[in-house]
Amino acid sequence: MNLQLDKLPFASGERLLFQGDSITDTGRNRGYEYDLGQGYVAIIRGILTALRPDLRLEIINRGISGNRTIELLERWEKDCLELKPQWLSVFIGVNDVWRKRTEKMGGQKFVPLDQYVANYRSLLDQAKQAGISKFVLVSPTLIDKYLLSDLNMLLGEYDQEVQKLAAEYGAIYVPARRYLLEALERNPEVTWLVDGCHPTVAGHSIIAMAWLQAVAAAQA
Repeated sequence: MNLQLDKLPFASGERLLFQGDSITDTGRNRGYEYDLGQGYVAIIRGILTALRPDLRLEIINRGISGNRTIELLERWEKDCLELKPQWLSVFIGVNDVWRKRTEKMGGQKFVPLDQYVANYRSLLDQAKQAGISKFVLVSPTLIDKYLLSDLNMLLGEYDQEVQKLAAEYGAIYVPARRYLLEALERNPEVTWLVDGCHPTVAGHSIIAMAWLQAVAAAQA
């Protein structure tokens, strides 16, 4: 990955909202609205601040552990539309698929691909109607350490649909799944993922660099 950040598409003072599940949440303090957690969102903020402090970007993290597209829809008004971001980054899908193997306490179930796409499209449509026009869609990544497992292969199909949605909505697509797979193959001795799903600091850095590279490339 060759990270080139000479040009960025952000205007001064813009608000960037990151949405997703535990990979976005990363233990953030929900009592403090600007806490970014300890993952890729915080890394992105650090790099952007270091390289372009003049932009004075406002970055907000509203990822919540365990969320599927269904839970995003349930809290979309409060945790997205009311925040009125200029940029919306969405990273969702692992739990939609994971529930096919293990249902979560509280009744969370597997979200089939067609319903996942319908939910995702509803999230983006509502955002557009609220005046949000700049989207970054991050590919769902991995579920377990067995890369050819049934769930990892199925999640690849969900990733393909995210790519299609990005093209349909004129969004920036971030191939985080591909970069993580390449890192696992290139340097298998490095612990990129704690449990095959949740990234280490190194894994979060891969996602952050993939995000920044995709956004910068869109401006080139």
